[in-house]
Amino acid sequence: MADHARASIVINAKPATVMATIADIANYPTWVGQMEQTEVLEVGPEGRPSRARFRVNAGIAKDEFVTEYTWFDDEKVTWTLVEGQAMSAQDGSYTLHDLGESRTEVTYDLTVELKIKIPGLLRRKIQGGIVDAALKDLKRHVEASPALGAGAYPEKFSDLEKNVES
Repeated sequence: MADHARASIVINAKPATVMATIADIANYPTWVGQMEQTEVLEVGPEGRPSRARFRVNAGIAKDEFVTEYTWFDDEKVTWTLVEGQAMSAQDGSYTLHDLGESRTEVTYDLTVELKIKIPGLLRRKIQGGIVDAALKDLKRHVEASPALGAGAYPEKFSDLEKNVES
């Protein structure tokens, strides 16, 4: 049975900065609490990751999985599970809403179906905690990094493309 969690947070940065941070999957292990390792497997024509592999350690559960991404400029990104060890399905999205004055509302939606049996209440609590932690980590990282506000990420992620192709 699939469970869904949704939460929102306001980040003091422009949508382009927030989306650039979300798209920088290669650096997730440096600031996403549960992320042990990431690998961008493919880059799409817009220069953002189209397929990536993750290894996470969420305390009581560890998993390695691959997701595919669809990017909608700096407004939204969606992903779906391609393969996973502990999950049979995962669909997620970040939707960004420009509030003006360098403020962005970020909504994270996540639907997950596990292969292993865990009581529903515990599953929902874990999933809600993952969504909440992901948003707080994103906010903390974007707002704490002066380089992000100064346009540290290339507009077309050409550096990322070079790293994937090497």
